[in-house]
Amino acid sequence: MPWMVVVGASAGGLEALQRFFGRLRMPSNAAFVVVQHLAPDHRSLMSELLTPHCALPVTEARDGEALLTDHVYLMPSGVMMSVRHGALCFEPRPERGLSLPINRLLTSLAEAAAERTVAVVLSGSGSDGSQGAAMLRAKGGFVLVQAPDSAQFDSMPRSVMQATRPDAVAPPESLADTVLALTQGRAERLADEGLVHAPSARSALQRIFSTLLDRHGVDFGQYKLPTVMRRIERRMQACQAELLATYADRIEQDETECEALRQELLIPVTGFFRDPDAFEALGSALDALISQLPEGRNLRLWSAGCASGEEAYSLAILAHESCERVGRWPGIKVFGTDVDATVLETATAGSYPVSMAETLSPERLARHFTLDETHMTVKPELRRMVLLTRHNLLEDPPFTRVDVVACRNMLIYLQAQAQERVLRRLQYALRLDGLLFLGSSESLGLLQPDFAPVHDSARLHRLHRQVLPPLSNFNLPGRIGLMDRTVRVDSRLPADQNRQLIDAARKQILQQHAPLCLLLSPQRVLMHTWGPVDHFLRLGNGEPRLDAIGLLPDRLAAVAGHAFHAALNGQDITEPPVHADVHGTPMRLRVSGRLIKGSGPNHHGVLLSIETLPDSPHLTAPSADEDQPLSEAELHRLGQLEHELAQTRLSLQTTIEDLEATNEELQATNEELMSANEELQSTNEELQSVNEELYTVNAEFNMKLEALSSLNADLEGMALSTGIATLFVDRSLALLRFTPEAALVFRLRASDIGRRVTDFHNPMDYPDFIDDVNTVLQGGHVVEREVAVKPDALCTVRIVGCGHGQRRAVISLIDISRTRDAQRLQNVMDALSSHVAVLDQHGAITQVNQAWLDFAADNGGFREIGVGTNYLAVLARSSSESSLDVLRGLQQVLSGLQPRYQVTYPCHSPQEERWFAMTATPCKKMGGAVVVHTDITAWHKLLTLTQEPIHG
Repeated sequence: MPWMVVVGASAGGLEALQRFFGRLRMPSNAAFVVVQHLAPDHRSLMSELLTPHCALPVTEARDGEALLTDHVYLMPSGVMMSVRHGALCFEPRPERGLSLPINRLLTSLAEAAAERTVAVVLSGSGSDGSQGAAMLRAKGGFVLVQAPDSAQFDSMPRSVMQATRPDAVAPPESLADTVLALTQGRAERLADEGLVHAPSARSALQRIFSTLLDRHGVDFGQYKLPTVMRRIERRMQACQAELLATYADRIEQDETECEALRQELLIPVTGFFRDPDAFEALGSALDALISQLPEGRNLRLWSAGCASGEEAYSLAILAHESCERVGRWPGIKVFGTDVDATVLETATAGSYPVSMAETLSPERLARHFTLDETHMTVKPELRRMVLLTRHNLLEDPPFTRVDVVACRNMLIYLQAQAQERVLRRLQYALRLDGLLFLGSSESLGLLQPDFAPVHDSARLHRLHRQVLPPLSNFNLPGRIGLMDRTVRVDSRLPADQNRQLIDAARKQILQQHAPLCLLLSPQRVLMHTWGPVDHFLRLGNGEPRLDAIGLLPDRLAAVAGHAFHAALNGQDITEPPVHADVHGTPMRLRVSGRLIKGSGPNHHGVLLSIETLPDSPHLTAPSADEDQPLSEAELHRLGQLEHELAQTRLSLQTTIEDLEATNEELQATNEELMSANEELQSTNEELQSVNEELYTVNAEFNMKLEALSSLNADLEGMALSTGIATLFVDRSLALLRFTPEAALVFRLRASDIGRRVTDFHNPMDYPDFIDDVNTVLQGGHVVEREVAVKPDALCTVRIVGCGHGQRRAVISLIDISRTRDAQRLQNVMDALSSHVAVLDQHGAITQVNQAWLDFAADNGGFREIGVGTNYLAVLARSSSESSLDVLRGLQQVLSGLQPRYQVTYPCHSPQEERWFAMTATPCKKMGGAVVVHTDITAWHKLLTLTQEPIHG
């Protein structure tokens, strides 16, 4: 796909567009799409107005049209545009509601080809483009904004500047230069920093990538630049390196830092059954695959990029469970591969922290793992199913005859070409009807026709057409291929060094021994040089000259010009020696010219050679005071020059006559234009009065729009600050907006706005949800229900109607799971007969059970030892002999110095003798301690009886 440049403009945008496109020159290497705010029934004259100012062809866009470089496409009225597979797609403009065509197009490009898209936002009112620009830049695209002080209306540029950090803020002419620098590869952005000169950054990056490739065998040049640069910048900050070139030097010299960067760039983010719903869909597909598996054939699965192995073991567990459900037991072999041998050591050991068990069900955990206090280890029978090995998806040959390939959340870090290369290899690895399991943010791209979707949201696809890629796409498997590749890597460095020596020697020979040689185009433009260029060619002050002969000293330039024209006419010529003053040094020179023909009929040039001759003892350079006779060659050259001068004068006279005739025609045309101008002037006065009225109305609308924008910003801020999952829907149940918390619950994306809520994944156990929403939209009262939300949450769903004409509904999900859990905990505590209290880290009572309250009430100490009382203070004020010991023991538990404290103490009442056992244990995660008082009176009496002596 070519570079895409989206130019958005609205009010006051005509002048900005003319200034922008007036600066562009071909080749631009990009397709330009102009998006404006147009009335649905308005016929735009933008093509006629923009063409005189633009060197690129300007046309109105058509639905389904493929985009071509160096073309400008104008959005027609009444439609909204998006881009799919490199072509423009139209959809009708909404009859009602806010129309944001710039946002729509930028959003589609952010999903399709962000890294090769440039958004240019020019003069306009409103905030169209801000959301799309922010999304585009977050995906790696470029955002350029017209400087507000140069825009007639600065609302759109300012809204974009508030929504994201633009790569450039400048007048339209400078923005055009920046666009050409980007599309022609002369500028780029490093991570979130500003645009930099591409060659210097690329040189340092290439050194870093080459060092990593030589030492670790991984080509990080195939990874997405923004991701790589963010991680390089982290290491630069850690090393206190301010320049990328300085850090490249550090990488080349310090192997420890090189290893640290490699670990930083490789992203081993994984887990058991990551995205459980997707694995559930894969399990269903595995059931069908195993039931149709031919007798005697093994089930082969491949986890590509498995990191520390959790995904590979998850596939093995899933395959084992599917075999149980189907009742068939083929041999199961899971290949787990990764480019990082370090993380594969963890996978090979099969030992993981206990915290990794959160996504494993108790049944899976008990069946496939052995647990100790800190780790869980894969059981041998599961470990035998998984074969772990180092493998580079970009370089090494793939496995073959695989039934299931899982490559999840790895492709998103690669550039588009590398993604396609990896997908081709994975396709080659699969059997026909095999399953390809991708991450939630990954797609098949150009391989879409070769696969059939099995489960869209799970990114699960079935191969229905095998395509054999060319052998050049990957190395042949086997030891020979590995040995050949090793030899190439080992022998590459001496060859490169020899080539560098040869190039340096050639350059030295040409510099010291070869005459000055200039290869010129027919237009006298310098194409290549050999020899001592700096001694003869000098740039003067002022505007640079394209005429290379004009850069020579004056006397030498005259002779070189004659030789150039003679050679251009097919005559090889060697001029007589000439004396010339070359930058203060008198020299004796000889100029030769020869025609050089290329492959095409018009592909040719002239090679000029300027040879330095030794000074003749009989000849001296002529001075200005001497009159010397001209030689025969000089007389011949003088005659040619006089002939050329005569031809030039004749041509000039003809041109003057043509200009005089043209001038007369222009005077007549000017008179006609003046009369037409008088008519237009009167019309202009009428339009001016109408324009003033429109400006007045527009100012009012702008004020209202600013008020609405402020209210909208307040509303968005309030919705974000509450942290409550909230949906806004209209009367037709179409989604208007949602909070980030709602996106997590309902799995929403920005592109889901406008779709009906009935189309979304609904995790709520709420059968009457749609009915209740419709009831509120029709004017019903507020609906509030307590609903269970998958997987294990409890929420209060509140549906409130708002608006009068266009009624809407606001749906809020307030998570009350913690309240429920707290109530459950309280019920458990209340069921205990012991007296239980929870203390914070300072000793204050935060929670007690019913037995504690009943005991306090029966013994008159409810206020002294209730919630909010500092238990340590109560012990300090107590007159009991053991209180100080208990205080010290409890303080040690709270400070973490003692893991447990127990004491037995009497607590007699006037009616009876009572004995209690107190136990204090720390709360490890949240701090504090749990204090339990247990009545052991009966046990104490029994113990006393057994210890009394027996008298006979």
